Amino acid sequence: MKSVVFKALLFLALIGISFAASRVFLLDSGYVLIAFQDYTIEGSLWSVLLALIVVLLAIKILFSCLRIVITGTDTLLPISVRARRRKAQRLSNKGLIQFANGYWKNAEKWLGRAGDAGSAPLLNYLLAARAASFNNDLEKAKEYLRKADSTTPGAALAIGITQAEIQLSHQHMEQALATLSSLHKQSPKHVYILKLLQQAHQELGDWQALAKLLPTLSKLKVLNNSQLEKLEHKVYDELFTQARNQGRKLPTGQRTEPANTVWSSLGKAQRKNKDLVLSYAHILYDLDAQEEAETFIREQLSIIYSPELIQLYGKLNVADSNLQLLTAEALLGERPSDPELLLALGRISTRAKLWGKAKEYLETSLKLNHTAATYNELGLLLAHLNEHEKSSGYFQQGLALAAEKSSQQQNL
Repeated sequence: MKSVVFKALLFLALIGISFAASRVFLLDSGYVLIAFQDYTIEGSLWSVLLALIVVLLAIKILFSCLRIVITGTDTLLPISVRARRRKAQRLSNKGLIQFANGYWKNAEKWLGRAGDAGSAPLLNYLLAARAASFNNDLEKAKEYLRKADSTTPGAALAIGITQAEIQLSHQHMEQALATLSSLHKQSPKHVYILKLLQQAHQELGDWQALAKLLPTLSKLKVLNNSQLEKLEHKVYDELFTQARNQGRKLPTGQRTEPANTVWSSLGKAQRKNKDLVLSYAHILYDLDAQEEAETFIREQLSIIYSPELIQLYGKLNVADSNLQLLTAEALLGERPSDPELLLALGRISTRAKLWGKAKEYLETSLKLNHTAATYNELGLLLAHLNEHEKSSGYFQQGLALAAEKSSQQQNL
C-alpha cells in the first residue's frame, strides 16, 4: 500500500517538475554565443545543451564500437591478448584431457601447442615431455624440456626432476643417476629427489652408495619405518653377500676382511639389529673363521638372543669347547625350555666328548620340539656309542619328518 502511494506521489512530482520546466522554456529560452577567432556559434541555451548531449552520446557510441573491434571475439579479430589467452587455454585443456585419458600422442600435440601459445609454458612443456616419453619419443621429450628451460628461467629443479623420471622410466640408469646426483647437490634435503636417487642406486645395485644414503633417508623420513627396515635389510644382505664372495677369493687369513669392513661401517643402532648380527655371524661361519665367529656370537648372545644365533653357535667347532659350553649353559638358567638352546648344548657336549650330557640335552630338546636336526644328532651320537638299533630308529624318524615337511611345502 505504501509503495503504491509513494509511486503516485513521485509521478505527480515529475508532472509538476515537467510543467515548471516547460514554463521556463516558453518564458525564456536563453541565449548562448560562442566566438573563436573568425567563427561564432549562437543559439538558444536549450538548443546548445541538446547539441552537447548529442555530441557526448556520439562520442560514447564511437568508443564502444572501437572497444568491440579491439577486444572482440576470435571470429571478429583474433589478435588481441585476451583472444590468444583463450586459445592457449583451450589447447591446454584439450591436452590435459588427452593426457589424463592416456592418449599420449594427442596430449603431446595439444600441450606443446599450448606451451608455444604462452599458456603456463613450464607446466605444459613438462607434461608434453612426459607424454612424448610415454609415447617412446625421447627426442621430442628432450626438445620440450629445452623449451621449458628457455621459457621459464629458475625452473631447473622441476625440469631436472622430470628429466630424471623420464630416464628412470626408460631404464637409462647411469644418466638418471648423473641427473639426480646434480640435483641432490643443489637441494640435499629434497625428499622426492632422495627417493628417486635411492631408486637409481637400487636399480644399479650400488649397495655401498645406498648404505651411505640410509641415514639421510631415515633422518628426512623419505621412507616409512617398514620401508626403511626392508631397504636396510636388503642393502646389508647384498653387501654381506658381496663380502662373502670376495672373501672366498682371498688367502685364509684375509677372508673375513671384506665382511669386517661392512660390519665396521654400521652404526650403533644397526649393530643391535638381529638380522644384521646373524648375517655377519653366518659369513664368519661360511668362511670357516670358527674362532672369530665364536668370539663374536658369544659377545652378542649376552645382548641379543635369537634361536637362529644360538643354533649357529652350537655348530661352531672351536679349540676351547669348554668355554663354549659354559657360555651356552649360562643361558640355560633363563631359558630351560628352549629346544634350540638344548640342541646347541647337545652338539657342543658331543664335541667335548661329554656323551651322557650330550644325550640328555638332545633328548630333552626332542621332547620339546620334534625336528629332523635333533633326530639326526641323536642318531649320530648313539651310533658313536654303538647303540645302532636306536640310532637307526632316530635316523628313520628324522628322514620321515623331513620328507613330510618337504611334501607340505610343495603342497603350499
